[in-house]
Amino acid sequence: MTYEQAYEYIGNFSKSGEPVKDLIRFVILMRMLGNPHNELKIVHVAGTNGKGSVCEYISNAVKADKKSVGKFTSPYIDCIEERIQVNGKYISRPAFALLCEQVKNAVEQSGFEGFSQFEILCAIALLYFYKEQVSVAVIETGIGGLYDCTNVVNPAVSVITTVALDHTDILGESLTDITHHKAGIIKPSVPCVVAPLQDKEVMSVIEAKCREYNSELTVPDMSRVQVLHMDTTDVFFSYKGMNYHLIMSGEHQINNALCAIEACRVLGIQYSSVFTGLEKSSLKARMESVTANGVSCIIDGSHNPSAMSAAAKLLALEKRKVYAVVGMMANKDWQTALKIILPCFEDVIFVDGFMPGCVPAAQLARFAIEQGARCTACTYLDSAISQAVAKAGNNGIAMVTGSLYLASAAEKIIVK
Repeated sequence: MTYEQAYEYIGNFSKSGEPVKDLIRFVILMRMLGNPHNELKIVHVAGTNGKGSVCEYISNAVKADKKSVGKFTSPYIDCIEERIQVNGKYISRPAFALLCEQVKNAVEQSGFEGFSQFEILCAIALLYFYKEQVSVAVIETGIGGLYDCTNVVNPAVSVITTVALDHTDILGESLTDITHHKAGIIKPSVPCVVAPLQDKEVMSVIEAKCREYNSELTVPDMSRVQVLHMDTTDVFFSYKGMNYHLIMSGEHQINNALCAIEACRVLGIQYSSVFTGLEKSSLKARMESVTANGVSCIIDGSHNPSAMSAAAKLLALEKRKVYAVVGMMANKDWQTALKIILPCFEDVIFVDGFMPGCVPAAQLARFAIEQGARCTACTYLDSAISQAVAKAGNNGIAMVTGSLYLASAAEKIIVK
């Protein structure tokens, strides 16, 4: 199987697969592959926002501690291989193709149909991490946790990041329902680290699950956090008397870093390695600072109200005017998200067409006008970005936000 054939094979599966009420089909698939996940030391990460950042922080801390580390995340910004990494390097295309062929054979032997793209990629990742003999594998859930295929693992530590309303069509319409799915990754006697400042109903579900499973619960102590300096480019803070530096800025990134710090404590990673790992961590499309024709730009994948709130808080520190390109997916609470972020912008250009299922640009513009925003709609993303860059000039900032899919498309235009 060639890389192109592997890519096409994965594309033949739907993104969500047939609905599941248990993990049987993936359990059988992994059995056909020899249960490679049972041989791995795993950090399992679930949550609504911050999963990618937490996975990046932990992975880099492990790497800085002179240990090999695998990381499986979603979605991708650059290419599909980005989702499967060892020591910060994407899986090679030959390895991807070879392992995809093994998974394909196992799928055929399993007797099950209706696998999702995510399940196939997860199987490839777990097989790859086993073959590479990584010391630690950091695994991010797809959606939820309880019935997510990644939940076949038995981790060394479970991490639950900020929980908010998202994927309500699948996980339920209340925070309690959604948390029930996220807390599904909690395992008997396995330590669980949970992001601070959660809603009471979120913590109620998690605390009950930890008591039931005799799982040690750690929530970072915010009374021991001191922000030393923060702007849109980086943040310095101390926690429990130890100093840290992040180049992914914002209060939300401090919270993400705290999750990573506590998870690394469980893993036995020394402070110097955690410091180095956090300081070196950066992700595309997470308030990513880039330039276009000498103009400052931000590419950000915020796509729900919680993420938009975090972005808005960070933009409040910025004295320059922001000229935005915005596109959003119809299956998100885009109305609430827009109400939060629109006041941060001097001018907005709405786009669509970057992904099936996005909200029509004209509809976004009508809604924004009702909120008192100055905006227009544009047919082509490259034109919208050019307009935003021209308006920002030397004294402002051009920003692309609203969807990770949009951010991925923008990366290909801006970062050449």
